[in-house]
Parts: sequence; C-alpha cells; structure tokens
Amino acid sequence: MKKKQRQSIVTTLRNYPSFPVDRGRLEETIHEAAIELRQAQATQRTSFTEFYKAQLRFISWKVWALQLLIVAGMGLLLHNFNNHPHGNIQIVMLASISAPLLVITGLQTLTRSLTFHMLEIELSTRHVLEKLTLVRMSLLGIADLIGLTLLAVLLNVWIQTGILSLLLYLLVPFNIACLGSLWLLNRIRTSNCGYYCLLYCALLVIVQIIFTFNYSFSLFLSSVTGLWQVLLVLSTVGIVYETRGVCRTCRSLETASRIQF
Repeated sequence: MKKKQRQSIVTTLRNYPSFPVDRGRLEETIHEAAIELRQAQATQRTSFTEFYKAQLRFISWKVWALQLLIVAGMGLLLHNFNNHPHGNIQIVMLASISAPLLVITGLQTLTRSLTFHMLEIELSTRHVLEKLTLVRMSLLGIADLIGLTLLAVLLNVWIQTGILSLLLYLLVPFNIACLGSLWLLNRIRTSNCGYYCLLYCALLVIVQIIFTFNYSFSLFLSSVTGLWQVLLVLSTVGIVYETRGVCRTCRSLETASRIQF
C-alpha cells in the first residue's frame, strides 16, 4: 500500500464521527462484567480429581513414551546382563542409572514456562502458578516412582534380592537427581535453567556408569545399608525443603505480576 493511501485511510478513521462515551456508564459496565465473571468461575470450580486429569492432558505423550522406553529398555538390558560374573551387584548398579534418566524426561515440562517464555500466560490463568507447578511435579514424580518400582520387581524376580533393598538402591539416585534439579530451579530463573538441570543429571549418569564398570561393589555390601538409608532420609528432607522454595518462588512471581498489571 502506498504511503499517501495509508495516510488517507488513517485520516478518514480519525475523522470518523463517534458517539460520546459516558465514563461512569463504562466503569459500571466493567464492574458488572467482573462480578459476572467471578460468579461464573465460582459455579464452574473444578474438583481436585478433575484438575489432576486436566493437567495430565497438558503433559506431552512424548514424556510418557520416553519414560516407558527407559523402563523397557533398561529391563531388556538387565535381562541380557543377567549372566555376568558379578551379576547381581552390577545389575543393580546399572538399574540405578534409570533414576536420573527418568528425571530428565520431565525437565522440559517443569521448565517450559521459562524456556519458551510462557510464564506470563500461565500467570494469567485462573489457576494459581504454585498449584500448577506442584501438580505437574507430583504427576511426573508418581510416574517415575511407578517405573522404578516396576524395575525393582523385575530385579527381584531375576536376582532374588529383597525388593525393599532394591528400591533403596534405586530411590537414592532418584532423590539426588530431583534434589539437584530443584536446587538449580530455585536459583536459576532464566530460559536456560532446564539445560543446567539436564547437565547435572547427565553428570550424575556418567558418575554412575563409572562406578558400575569400575566394580565399586563395596557400596552395595550389607554393612553400608545404613548409609544408604541415611542418604535416602536426608535427600527426602532436602527435596521437601527445595519444594517449599519452589512454592515461595511461584508466590513471588504471582505477587510481582499482580503489582505489574
């Protein structure tokens, strides 16, 4: 469009006669619309179960597919590794590698609001950001725990070791991966936070692989079971503390958005 034509259209629109606006009537209309909106939202309040189901649909099917692939792939690998000379211990060490891998699958879901600059959109929804974040964390955590429990059951069948001991050896690396990722999320609120968490979990996997193939069997002796239990308790306490930090961060972001708008 030529410059003269554009200017002509702008001039015509500016000179178009419009009815006078009554500021009092306009503010009254806005106030009544806000009341109607609050009443509609109150009558359409979703239950806790419905909210959980709704958030399940927002998590990509690729996340669940990756988790299933990790569990199935690790199970197949451990089955083929079952005849190794140092079978039982090394199988458990290999199985524990799946814990940080499962954590990695959910990182994008937890950090996408920052990575893809969607935080403003989520802050403007009817649900509190803190509630959204906690529900997504719990859904991913439940799925991870189901996968680790399934691996523990398979290991129990193959190597005839107590399932509680197997869960202990799987949950400690899982807790350490979660604790480190939450610590990073609480301190790095940029679009690159997911990559830092990914790097941390990848380093944890590398360390586990090194221990697996360097025959660190002393870590899995019955005499050090107490140390594993202490690590499980401490890491669980750390996760609870960092989760509270995530809640505080979400509340501060909500407060800042209300002040801004």
